[in-house]
Amino acid sequence: MNNIELEKKIKELLGIENYFDLVLAIKDFEKEYKTTEFFKVTKRPLEAVVKEAKIHYALQFNDLADKLQKVLDNLSLESVNELLDKMSGVFGKENQEITESLEVLKNLKN
Repeated sequence: MNNIELEKKIKELLGIENYFDLVLAIKDFEKEYKTTEFFKVTKRPLEAVVKEAKIHYALQFNDLADKLQKVLDNLSLESVNELLDKMSGVFGKENQEITESLEVLKNLKN
């Protein structure tokens, strides 16, 4: 396994969202990882490589821009409008309750 294939595999592992599944996948890959030239030269434990790779890739601005673009692409105007409607409803209700509370206090004062 060359470094390009190793990088692909590490990125595949990093794509596993469930932590426990990730730990199991790392354990499953460990034996094959130890046969790579990278491991033979560096002797770096696979768990450390995965942790460091996660940090490394998280700091890559190109990847970050791609992730942000995916999020933006998945936002539909309808979803945004729905969210804004919900927020305005909540704030409107809170404003109404505050106004009513102020009226009660005003009436108590008089």
